Parts: sequence; structure tokens; C-alpha cells
Amino acid sequence: MVFLLSFFALVALGWVGWNFTLDALWQPTDHRTISQILEALNVDPGDVVYDLGCGDGRWLTHLAKERDARAIGIEIDPFRVIISRLRLYFTGTISRGKVIWGDMYEIDLSGADAIIMFLSEKANAKLAPKLNRELTQGTKIASFYHELPGWEPIITRENRDGYEIYIYRKD
Repeated sequence: MVFLLSFFALVALGWVGWNFTLDALWQPTDHRTISQILEALNVDPGDVVYDLGCGDGRWLTHLAKERDARAIGIEIDPFRVIISRLRLYFTGTISRGKVIWGDMYEIDLSGADAIIMFLSEKANAKLAPKLNRELTQGTKIASFYHELPGWEPIITRENRDGYEIYIYRKD
């Protein structure tokens, strides 16, 4: 029993340590901020929306339920992929959403109508050229908390806690 507990403790410690090596730490977004960002982003029914680093999938279910959008999450953490897929299944939104287990820097985003990002400053800087290359004209991007370097926001707002929301559109 001690061996088993020690094993799980080491696995958990390894998982937490690995997460600190990623470009963005997981921080869940409250539902009020999600609604505010999606309102500013103006997601329409049927839009294909990618959530980069989708975490627990709360954006995906909100997009599918409240906006009738096609929600695609990209997540590198296999544990969170499972949680996101379970959330889609148990909220009845599995037909409108999916989660890709992969690296957001390597997934083709060219089919997106909109992109959602709540990442780090470092991640946004790495993604800015990729988004410029892959996205088509008119694609909208929402970045919560950090700006997207080299892009000019068309809308800026603050959530209830005073954190910035940036909305961009690919020219």
C-alpha cells in the first residue's frame, strides 16, 4: 500500500512539474468572463472556434450550448483532454465540440472563424506569426489578459476584475 501511494505521489509530482515547463499554466476562466469575451468576439451560430489550451473544456461547452458554434479545443495535457471530453459528453455538447490532444503550435488553424486564447505572454508571442500565416482574412481572435504582439486590437475591454480582454481581426 505504501508503495502504491508513493508511486501515485511521484506521478502526481511529475505531472505538476511537467506542467510548469509548458508555456502557459492552467487557470480556469469564470463563466461571466467567458460570456463577456464571446459577446465581444461576436461568435455566430455555426462558427468554427478554436480554444488554444482548452484546459477543462468550459469554453467549449459554452460555445456549443450558448452560441451554437462548432467548438474545437486543443490541449497538450492528456489529463485535461480527458476532462474536456467528459465535460462535452456530460453536458450533451459532444456533437458540437471536440478536443484535439496535441500541441497548439503544430495544429493547423486555417479553418477557424475565431480563436480564443488565455495563455501566457510567451505563448502569445510564439503564436502571433503562426496566426498571421494560417488565418484567413476576417478571422477573429480573443486574447484574455495578454496582448498579441504585432497585432492591433479592434476592441479592448476589462472583465469584472479589471483584466484586459483583447479582440483582434485578421486583415
